[in-house]
Amino acid sequence: MAKPPPTELVKSLSDSERAKSLRETLERAPDRSALRVFGYGSLMWNPCFDVIERRKSKLHGYHRDLSIWSVFARGTPDCPGLGFGLEEIPGTLCEGIVFTLPQTTTAADLMPLWEREMWTGSYSAEWVSVSIDGADVAALTFVVLPDHFQYAGGLSLAEKAGYVAAASGKYGACYDYVADTVSEMKKQGIEDPDLDELLAAVERIQAE
Repeated sequence: MAKPPPTELVKSLSDSERAKSLRETLERAPDRSALRVFGYGSLMWNPCFDVIERRKSKLHGYHRDLSIWSVFARGTPDCPGLGFGLEEIPGTLCEGIVFTLPQTTTAADLMPLWEREMWTGSYSAEWVSVSIDGADVAALTFVVLPDHFQYAGGLSLAEKAGYVAAASGKYGACYDYVADTVSEMKKQGIEDPDLDELLAAVERIQAE
């Protein structure tokens, strides 16, 4: 169930907390010689790391949704927006992009990714098994934490559309964030009917 949107700017993790999280995540990597990241939201069209290959892929048992309150990047405390989250739900499927990173990638190279995705600790960095043309590979992705105070899972379509239509933050309008993600998905041949329906609902609100 969605928690109420934060009423003030969200406190970020400290630099040392983020560095510790990154170090521990890399220590759990199944294979450091083939580092991959699974993107399912804005990373698909705006990765913040060097890439040597990108492939469409499938992640079974996980669902993409606008399930994180955004009161800074794409919204404000007075007019909150929503950000993409990935939630483990049996029987579901999330299509996205797997990025293969250079073998020379270091923790320092990944710190911009951590500063972006792990700013407040609303995600857990997890190694998951994704399928590329039927072959399974390990990839890093960011799974939303339902216990985190920014968790917004459980909103209705109409509620999500209303927030997305109205919100804007430091990095721009929430609508643009969602529309750019949908646009990139269509370019890559990725289908998400729920997201298409949401975007159409947002555009109807904006046309009123």
